[in-house]
Formats: sequence, C-alpha cells, structure tokens
Amino acid sequence: MRIKLTKPHRHAGRDYPAGAEIDLPERKANWLIGLKRAEAMGKAKPTTTEETKR
Repeated sequence: MRIKLTKPHRHAGRDYPAGAEIDLPERKANWLIGLKRAEAMGKAKPTTTEETKR
C-alpha cells in the first residue's frame, strides 16, 4: 500500500521526511494511518528490476 507521511518516520533503517511517499505492507500502512502519521495514497507502485537491486 502506498502512503504519504504526515510526520517524519524511520522505516527499514532509513529516515523519511513528512511528505515522503513510501510503499508498505497494508498492515503496517494502516498502523501508521491509525496513528495519524500517514495518509493512504492507493496501491503500491510495481517495482522494476532496477529498483529491486538497490
């Protein structure tokens, strides 16, 4: 699930600023939305082969 952060957040050892859009499993995305730290953006974007190598 794609979310937009409303507050800074640390995920997978990386810091993200408010306004960043990230893809998370639905359960984790809903948890952040419930804490008012993010808002739903829709379905996650498919990853390309280049993105999965990072």
